[in-house]
Amino acid sequence: MAQHAPRASARTPQLHPAQPRTTQNTIPDSQKAVALIGTRLIELRVNRRSEQFAEVLGMARMALTLGAISRTDYTELLEDLNILLDAGVSHG
Repeated sequence: MAQHAPRASARTPQLHPAQPRTTQNTIPDSQKAVALIGTRLIELRVNRRSEQFAEVLGMARMALTLGAISRTDYTELLEDLNILLDAGVSHG
């Protein structure tokens, strides 16, 4: 038979959807953008498909426009993408 917490106060607190989260639990937009773009960049480096190239480029442009990455990070990413293009991205 399952054991239940004797009181509501003994349960793990749940955040109400409208309740803002604390700063400690929030991942900055810049870190989210870097993680998402980095994941797609790894996939591009492995598979070298043209649609992946377009996706990474689009994500980078959006992140720059939204201020999630710096102009320097964007420029460095474009340089990396150009190197990949020179190495040959397939068209399939």
